[in-house]
Amino acid sequence: MPIELHKIYLNDYHQDNLAKFVPFAGYSMPINYDSGIIKEHIHVRNFAGVFDVSHMGQILITASEDNIKSLEKYIPLVLENLETNKSYYSFMLNSKGGVIDDLIISKILYDNRECFFIVYNAGRKKEDEEIFKNILTEYTFLNKNSLIAIQGPESENVLKFLDISSELFFMNSKVVKFQDNLIIINRSGYTGEDGFEISIPNSVVLNFINLLMENTHAKLCGLGSRDSLRLEAGLSLYGNELNEDITPVDANLTWSIHKERLNDENLNGQNILLNQVQTKSHKKKIGIRSISKSILRSGMKLIDIDNKQIGIITSGGFSPTLNISIGIGLLENISNNNKIYSLIRGNIEELEIVKLPFIKNNYQRGKK
Repeated sequence: MPIELHKIYLNDYHQDNLAKFVPFAGYSMPINYDSGIIKEHIHVRNFAGVFDVSHMGQILITASEDNIKSLEKYIPLVLENLETNKSYYSFMLNSKGGVIDDLIISKILYDNRECFFIVYNAGRKKEDEEIFKNILTEYTFLNKNSLIAIQGPESENVLKFLDISSELFFMNSKVVKFQDNLIIINRSGYTGEDGFEISIPNSVVLNFINLLMENTHAKLCGLGSRDSLRLEAGLSLYGNELNEDITPVDANLTWSIHKERLNDENLNGQNILLNQVQTKSHKKKIGIRSISKSILRSGMKLIDIDNKQIGIITSGGFSPTLNISIGIGLLENISNNNKIYSLIRGNIEELEIVKLPFIKNNYQRGKK
């Protein structure tokens, strides 16, 4: 018997705008609209794409001493030192240091309360929310909020009706009012471009998206282009580059762990993470590109010149920007030979190792 999919709040709006839907993480989600994935991708790189990512989880957590202590068992940040109106990329870690989920955590003032606002993956909602319910005392799941992402060089222009975006730089957050409702704005995204993610009550989200779409630079985009954009930006996807057997160190994300937490025995997997950092005994994340016209796909084996498996392609696909096939690989055995190959449709093909990201990131960082 087929599983009934959840529908996001603006499902009918997307249907009216000719969205093609696919099942994703238990939800019926737009994968693209009538112009197709490649045109949406190119539009984001040049103008602004509007993505409805309301399948993702959202939670507000009171920044109490008890909640901080409980969260720091799982999240490798010093939470009491987070700056207000700043956002941070982080994780929920298991006892082996593996990634239960990756997330964005922001410290904000919400309705005169100091809170942490966390956005987490739809496919990990069950796991994350079970932990939150077990360890937290004051929190609210924002189940009646949508999450809208505006991505691309014209994003600030598309959002000009809010008159706040120039105050925010990359990974800054702000709580403002829209039509008498509190909304949470974070200048970030998942495409490598400048952009914003906005948590907004369902009661006003249709008015909000209609205002966005009045701008001629705005275009509705689906999960298909979101994935090809994040691949070009070299960003990790949970279930591909990250899972419960892969640590942040394996995934080349050690920078996101606060250094003092590596010596904090309260942190899940602390001894494993510290050992990986000190001994460099961990997997290696690499960028790869096809030399031929073959398309790289997730799950393809990476082999050395002696036909020995040394890793796997965790994400792969066609890059509309570069007009070639690209991929992210995870090497488990470091070969002494610099050359790397993959078995593609029965043929062993050499691949080129390249630096990540594949394209220059265009975040609006501002002055430091």
